[in-house]
Amino acid sequence: MTNRQFDCVCAGIATWDTLFTGVDRDLMSIDGILAKGYYASSGGDAVNAAVSMARLGIRTAVCASLGKDSAAELVIHELKEAGADTSYLHQSSSVHTAAPAILVDPEGERHIIRVPDNGNHFFTQNMVSDELLENSRHLHLASANVLKRLDGKPLGVLFARAHEKGLTTSMDASYDREGNWMKNIEDALINCDIFIPSLQEASIYAGSEDLDEICSFFSRFPLKIFGIKLGEKGVLVTDFRNTWTMGTLYKERPVDTTGAGDAFLAGFVSAWLKGYDIPSCAALGSAQSYSVLGAVGANRSAGTWDDALKLLNENGIEIRLRYQQ
Repeated sequence: MTNRQFDCVCAGIATWDTLFTGVDRDLMSIDGILAKGYYASSGGDAVNAAVSMARLGIRTAVCASLGKDSAAELVIHELKEAGADTSYLHQSSSVHTAAPAILVDPEGERHIIRVPDNGNHFFTQNMVSDELLENSRHLHLASANVLKRLDGKPLGVLFARAHEKGLTTSMDASYDREGNWMKNIEDALINCDIFIPSLQEASIYAGSEDLDEICSFFSRFPLKIFGIKLGEKGVLVTDFRNTWTMGTLYKERPVDTTGAGDAFLAGFVSAWLKGYDIPSCAALGSAQSYSVLGAVGANRSAGTWDDALKLLNENGIEIRLRYQQ
């Protein structure tokens, strides 16, 4: 496994985001407003994770579906700039690159306007080739619940293929507006090693907001690590033998929450691939999330490994390799 070309392949959604900040929630009741700021950058769960992982020193490839348009060129440029490999992106002139408008309210919360039938809607498990899997140590599926042609049984097939080829696996989820929830991920969970959804998502999956009940629900799957992102309260992670909590490192009002969850998973998985123990992985995830909460955009301010270590040191947090346990 150590001689494989990539440490991780990030698969899922890619977008070119246009953000308007300081947008009043009364927008829809008046004829117009003046936004505080404007920003455009790459985004989408897979791109966000790939940018963070590459900056954290992980040899990263990204696999997603784009159009052959100017938005795709911009996304690819920013991925290359971060150090991620873009050789396995799929482009087609028959689709357009997803280019959502993101309205960020004065509290830092995001509200996304999407257009259907973009490249992400045509992403399939076959786009993650055997060649790519054989050249990677880990598969991170960043966008469960929003990939129409991947969610469900095809996602299960992809994760089974990854395990068969010796990869470890992780999965992040988005809110399922179509209400399928477990139908989208159940087959994949059989071959998933790390799954850390948000509390909102986890409580719907488990049918409970109680953290112990949620963990018990997911203990029936062969996950190595399960966690729950708790927003401003941090994160809970467990291996179903021991449980740890990590508070948020970001104490101010977020400038923009876009991409914070993607950054957390990227930091967590990066530390795992570098051989750190579970509490250390949670700390690195929190540090990486911190790096994107203080700036507008989903990944432009994503920090490096040295940035994360400096932040943890400033907060008196030590990290340990797994073999030191």
